[in-house]
Amino acid sequence: MIDLKHFIHQPNEIKNSSLYYDKFVFSERRIMEKDNTTVNEINNILKGNTGDKNIKKNKNELKNINTLFILNNTKDIRDLAKGEKEKVLEKHIKQRYKNILKDLVIKDLCKKIELTKNIRHNMISSLKNRYDIISYKIYTKTPFLVGAGIPSIDEIGFYWSRNLGLPIIPGTTIKGAFRKYLESEKSTFIKEIFGEEDKKGKVSFLDAVPINDIELGIEYQTPHFQKYYNGNQPPNDVYNPVPLNFLSVFKGKFRVDIIIERNNNNIVEEIQSNFKNFIEYYGLGAKTSMGYGRFKINGQL
Repeated sequence: MIDLKHFIHQPNEIKNSSLYYDKFVFSERRIMEKDNTTVNEINNILKGNTGDKNIKKNKNELKNINTLFILNNTKDIRDLAKGEKEKVLEKHIKQRYKNILKDLVIKDLCKKIELTKNIRHNMISSLKNRYDIISYKIYTKTPFLVGAGIPSIDEIGFYWSRNLGLPIIPGTTIKGAFRKYLESEKSTFIKEIFGEEDKKGKVSFLDAVPINDIELGIEYQTPHFQKYYNGNQPPNDVYNPVPLNFLSVFKGKFRVDIIIERNNNNIVEEIQSNFKNFIEYYGLGAKTSMGYGRFKINGQL
């Protein structure tokens, strides 16, 4: 049985960012939702007095409460004492886990990136005798977000490689976006590259993996018509805007590998003549219409 409190109070012990994001944060929330004793314990200590002076006076005793909530914020303690647990929970989980992940990326990913680079290099070297391979180095020109629709602890998801514990760009994302781009360019090689319902294509797109340091950041968007988007109210200017924050990759350099069956020189030429424009101007991931997901090719490998 994993003690989640260990991870909450000692986030440096977390070794896999992906598992923390996908599993532990959800578990933390479920456990905190079921925590029905914290409110009573807080009120027993404060004895109904939620004033700042009384909270500060009892701060040490409040910190000793056996709860997943970190009780070091006067407003949060007051809200919990009033029974507004959901309000505190939203604030507590949504902001805290993003900050933990940002710190993990800074402290913990260098060795993983180096290991990933070596694994990919060895893999591609072993395939070169049997396939034509196009490999690019790309780096971010603007932040990018992949996995916005993935179920997440909050409204906007984020994609991590579960095995590597690294932010990556899935090969399926590259493949789907590149297909849309070639269709818009009226390419005659769509079926040969991507296949048909009963026939596989001649090209495979591997996940784009990081090959140097990554910087994660927190972005914000502010929907003004949340009740309309939820489907139960008309759009109306009287609604208050609802700020949302989400993770995105601010900076990083990635390796993209495209594997092509031998003796398909026309396909190789088609990819090489289109991929640069696609990756630099068409973009990858969510919010590309707002300028997200633009990359610069920094040469072939």
